[in-house]
Amino acid sequence: MQRRDIAFALFIALVWGLNFVAVKWVVDEFPPMMANMLRFMAVMVLLFPFLRIVQGRMKPLLVAAFTLGVAHFGMVFLGMALSGGVGAVAIASQLNVPFSTILAILILKETVGWKRVAGLVLSFAGVMVIGFDPIVFNHWQGLVAIIFAALLYSLSAVMMRQLKDVPAVTVQAWVGVAGILGSSVISLAFEVGQVVALHNAKPLAWMAVIYSGVASSVIGHGGANYLFRKYEISVVTPYFLMVPLFAILGAVIVLGETLSAKMILGGTLTIVGILIVTLRNRAKAKEE
Repeated sequence: MQRRDIAFALFIALVWGLNFVAVKWVVDEFPPMMANMLRFMAVMVLLFPFLRIVQGRMKPLLVAAFTLGVAHFGMVFLGMALSGGVGAVAIASQLNVPFSTILAILILKETVGWKRVAGLVLSFAGVMVIGFDPIVFNHWQGLVAIIFAALLYSLSAVMMRQLKDVPAVTVQAWVGVAGILGSSVISLAFEVGQVVALHNAKPLAWMAVIYSGVASSVIGHGGANYLFRKYEISVVTPYFLMVPLFAILGAVIVLGETLSAKMILGGTLTIVGILIVTLRNRAKAKEE
C-alpha cells in the first residue's frame, strides 16, 4: 500500500474506534433501536441521491441491507446499551475476522492449517478472559450481543461480496433505508420512551448521532470500500486491528474508563489471535 493509503486506513480505524465512544453517548440518551434509526437518518441525508432501483439485484441487495443495517448495527447499539463500558465490546467486535474464517470453512469448505486454528482459539479465549472481568461479567448480555453482531457482520460481508456489480454508495444507501425502516418498526414494537428521549436528549447526544452516521458510515465505510477496491481485502484489514486500541484510548481519555488486568490480558490474546488469522488469510490469498 502507498503511504498515503496506509495513513488513510489508520485514519478510518481512528474514526471507527471513536465511534464506540459516540455510540455510548447515543444509547445513554435513546433506546438502542431508535438510536440506530436516528443514525441512519443522518446517513441518508448524504446518501439519498444515490438511492436507486437495481434491476435484477434487489432481492439480494435488500437481504444484505437488512442484515447489515438492522440486524448487525441494531445488535451493536443494543450491546453498547447493555454493556458497562466501551473497551470490552470494542475488542469483541473484532471477532468478525475469525467468524469470517469459520464461515469460509463451513460454507466454502476451505481448509485451515494449525496456525489459523491457533489464531481462532486465541481470539475466542481472549474474549472469554475479558468476560470474567467483574465489570464485564456483570453486563455479560452486552458482550454476547456484540459477539452476535460480529457474526452478523461476517454474514453480511459474504452477502456484500455477491454485490460487487452494484455501486458501493447505492448499497450503502439501501443499508440506510433498511436501517431506518427496520429499526423504526422494532423500536415501536419493543421499546418505550422514544418521545421523552427526543425531548430530553442533550446536544452531545445529537452530535454523537451525526458523528456515528456521517463519520463512521459515510467516511469510514465509504473509505474502506475505496481501499478494498484498490487493494486486496487481506492487505487492508490488518490496519483495522487498530480500531479497538483507538476505542480503548478514547474510552479512557473521554469517558474516564479504567482497564483491569483481565481486560488487558484478554484484549492482547484476542488481538494477537485475530492478527494471526488475518496474516494467514493474507498469505493464503497470495498463494491462490
